[in-house]
Amino acid sequence: MAVTITIANEKGGVGKTTTAVNLAAGLALYLRDREGADGRVLMVDMDPQGHALLSSAYGQHDVPASESLSALLVESPPPSIQRMIKPSDHHPNLYVLPSNRNAMVEAARLMPTLMANETRLTNVLRAVQPQFAFIVVDTPPNTGDLLVNALVAADHIIIPVEPSYLGVSGLRELQMSIEQVRLHFKPELNILGYLPTLCEEQRIEVREILEQLEQRYPHQILPLIHKASDLAYAHSSHMDVFTYKPPRQRMAGQLASSSRATQEYALLVETVIERTGK
Repeated sequence: MAVTITIANEKGGVGKTTTAVNLAAGLALYLRDREGADGRVLMVDMDPQGHALLSSAYGQHDVPASESLSALLVESPPPSIQRMIKPSDHHPNLYVLPSNRNAMVEAARLMPTLMANETRLTNVLRAVQPQFAFIVVDTPPNTGDLLVNALVAADHIIIPVEPSYLGVSGLRELQMSIEQVRLHFKPELNILGYLPTLCEEQRIEVREILEQLEQRYPHQILPLIHKASDLAYAHSSHMDVFTYKPPRQRMAGQLASSSRATQEYALLVETVIERTGK
């Protein structure tokens, strides 16, 4: 049964999509020699902007609404999710659900009026959970039913945090949302960790905030991700960083190359494998 990991923060620009894309790709690389469901990863882009799909499966971010994630969320009964799942561009064992920006915006508007609106994504994914080892969910940078659905569907949450005063102050709203989900839907919902992103450790402010995060969330701070041009260039090239900066010759199980960004996201993948028991 798939482990579902939601990447969430109600603040934009903190590396949610970068983390979702590279975690999903890294997990696919890590598991690529395993057979069947144990070697397959699904990425779900709940952000109407569809930026995760731009990097993973270019063209699947703007399909007809009836063939997209929005139809799964708002139609009753929903269409078949099995027929909707598509392969990604760069990894044969990484799959995606296509999306449509306008339809997702409309879905966000309609969902508060629907029955069982908080559990729509959970019910949709239930049918395919036995077919994957991991499901990675990207989220929009705001509170709303799309984010709530992603939290309710999750087993674990990774929270990217920009080490700035504004970035840290924005965590309170997300933590309140998580507590509400635990109270009403999933008491076992686990925060897998807080992931410092866009780090520039030479700045005194950044070092101070990293220390504060460690004090506030002891043993929950994940290995940090530095600000890196490779990550930006990979995204603009419609790739994950492992595809953009591969090693000269990739050995079995090898994720990282000489690029620091690949090394840091490879360490995140290994941490996720360890903490989820997979």
